[in-house]
Amino acid sequence: MLRSFRLKIGLLSLCLSGLLLLGFGILAVSALNRLGLDRIDHELRALADAQVRRIQPPDHWRVFDDSLRSIYGDDAPKQFLVKATRPNGEVLYESENWPANLPRTTLPSPLGATPEAVTEDPPHDRNAPPPDEVDGRPPRPRENSNREPPPPRRLRVRGPVYATLEAPSGEWRAITIANEDVTLSLAMSLAGLHNETHRFERALLVGIPLGLLLIVIGGWMIGQMALRPVNLIARTAESVTAHRLDARIPDTKADVEFQRLISLINGMLQRLERSFQQATRFSADAAHELKTPLAILQAQVERSLQRAVDGTPEQREYAEQLDEVQRLKAILGKLLLLSQADSGRLPLSREQISLADKVRAAADDVRMLAPDRKTTVSVPDKVMVMGDEHLLNQVIENLIANAVKFGDRDGAIDLALRTRESQAILRVSNTGRPIAAEDRGRVFERFFRGDKARTRDIDGSGLGLSLAREIARAHGGELVLERSDEHTTTFALTLPLGAPNEAG
Repeated sequence: MLRSFRLKIGLLSLCLSGLLLLGFGILAVSALNRLGLDRIDHELRALADAQVRRIQPPDHWRVFDDSLRSIYGDDAPKQFLVKATRPNGEVLYESENWPANLPRTTLPSPLGATPEAVTEDPPHDRNAPPPDEVDGRPPRPRENSNREPPPPRRLRVRGPVYATLEAPSGEWRAITIANEDVTLSLAMSLAGLHNETHRFERALLVGIPLGLLLIVIGGWMIGQMALRPVNLIARTAESVTAHRLDARIPDTKADVEFQRLISLINGMLQRLERSFQQATRFSADAAHELKTPLAILQAQVERSLQRAVDGTPEQREYAEQLDEVQRLKAILGKLLLLSQADSGRLPLSREQISLADKVRAAADDVRMLAPDRKTTVSVPDKVMVMGDEHLLNQVIENLIANAVKFGDRDGAIDLALRTRESQAILRVSNTGRPIAAEDRGRVFERFFRGDKARTRDIDGSGLGLSLAREIARAHGGELVLERSDEHTTTFALTLPLGAPNEAG
């Protein structure tokens, strides 16, 4: 699985997106806390600044605390604490739930170094004449005129200073601001901000895994889309056989990056098709051209053999030459059939054939060729197939010949014919030395003969199994090496049924 391109794309998308989402979550939580504190600081500044811009009566702070609670509510997330003190340390007012034994260093009280803000007098024109005279003359007395109040006292405001307080009741954000008359500390609970942060974190804990899952699925789909041309190339390559070398990869919808690869593969397939056709034509033409000279040579050798005196060395020599000529003719015949099979032009004269009778006849041949072998036959009464009788006889004869040639002299040969669904299956087994493991994948190669068979004592050209498999495939069946161990070697021939048969 780790070698899957789609999985690698998905995991790469997961890792990159996971890191990005994790960084986004951390920054988002940090920004949420920072923005929340800024909002609270602005709210505290607005409330506290309005209270220290003027002189307040001593009982004002209790009324101020009550008004805050009436506005925000006692049970609301935003709860306030108020503490007002004189410059000499006298406490004018302190909320009931103000944290007890709070270290003084935690309060934002050192205001001496903070900038001072001076309240402004009402707008006044310094060049205007004093109110007691106009145009150099004293004003005329007015009846019932009231004396104007004196200008307001100018207050110096120090602060503000912010701090976060830790208390048993939770965290509080506090502001301290002072004028010449009073120092005001106003604190707001951070429980509401923490609740908002926790809700956001829970949303991230749910959203991030879901987002990562969607990213993995998306990465898998992107990988699937990216591999679509590769899958098309693979399907086309799987469809290329000796009978279908004209397969080509369509490039009408291929991406630009794959068009050159598809063009190269199509060119390679075209060259292979041309070369294979040339080789097929050469095999067929060579077989045809050699048939006549071999026929003439066989006739001449046969005449020489008839003229030779019995028992002379010349007669034995002519007999050996005749065997070799006949062997060459058999090889040429097989090569001609193989070339026709390669080109898809293997002539078949299909007819109803009793495969059961063919197998029983083959068992009789085994008993004659190897009378010392133990031959067992298991065949239903009726198994019919559609095929070319002459070619199917070659397949069965080749399997029987191999079982006799490569089996133990005192061993056993077993012929078993069965039907399964719409197929007839013939298994030919023999006891003897197994086929070497490295040779089992090559037994159907043309002209291949295993080490045991590479002797002149065992006749054969290495074309029999290859031709038998091509004939089986031409009939819509298959021939495979099913088993080869220290006990038994079994070849299985599969052919489609041609008529209602008895189950076996």
